[in-house]
Amino acid sequence: MSIENFGYKQQLKRGLSLTDLVIYGMIFMIPIAPFGVYGWVHADAQGMVPLAYFIGMVAMLFTALSYAQMSKAFPIAGSVYSYAQRGVHEHLGFIAGWVLLLDYLLIPPLLYIFSALALHHFFPAIPKLGWMLIFLVSATLVNLRGVTFTARVNKMFLIGELIVLALFLGLGFQALYGGMGNGELTLQPFYDPANFDLNLVMTAVSVAVLSFLGFDAISTLAEEVKGDPSRQVGRAALISLFLMGGIFILQTWLATDLATGMSFDSLDTAFYEIAAVARQSG
Repeated sequence: MSIENFGYKQQLKRGLSLTDLVIYGMIFMIPIAPFGVYGWVHADAQGMVPLAYFIGMVAMLFTALSYAQMSKAFPIAGSVYSYAQRGVHEHLGFIAGWVLLLDYLLIPPLLYIFSALALHHFFPAIPKLGWMLIFLVSATLVNLRGVTFTARVNKMFLIGELIVLALFLGLGFQALYGGMGNGELTLQPFYDPANFDLNLVMTAVSVAVLSFLGFDAISTLAEEVKGDPSRQVGRAALISLFLMGGIFILQTWLATDLATGMSFDSLDTAFYEIAAVARQSG
């Protein structure tokens, strides 16, 4: 089914592949997203951070499956706005569109804030507001160049984030099996009977799911996808969700076993404190 069936004319360039869509979703979710919220999730979940992320991933799976089905029925841009407008009622579509816009307006500032908090910790001479302005101007300039250029920049950022993550995993495993924390990967971060409290874990999940926000943005690119958008959008959403869920669980699992016995100076920088100790131990 083409967009002409919905009364539209193809005007956007179809230059994005399945890989581009997956990268777009991963960039929105950010492979190192747990770095910024780890301390808060750790505190709420009584140390069972990977459990909180696993539950969050399962919950988001239902959303991903829904988007996969809706993108087949309505392979057009607009995401949940188009789905609600076409599938339910135009008035509900109007409301959904404004909620979606609010979501996309809030996600970047949220990322800027977490990034500014982290960078200010390492470079205190630059104020947090200064870092946020740098991010805002840079993102604006990149988006003004168009979707193809943005896709290339996304790949560069994704590679950089994966390199940082790989460094943490390498140094972290070396430090862990060198005697830091629990001394090895254990199941305690997934279930600690002495501290398990379902209410607290679910509170932590409400914070952890912030790391999954954004993969739904893939559906806004339905009219810029090469091939069959009715299949590619849904596949990309599921692939990016499982990839990122696995990455989130692995890094928080390692960090939690490393953090055993540690106390944090600040919940905002807890992950960076673990990484710093791991680097020294490794």
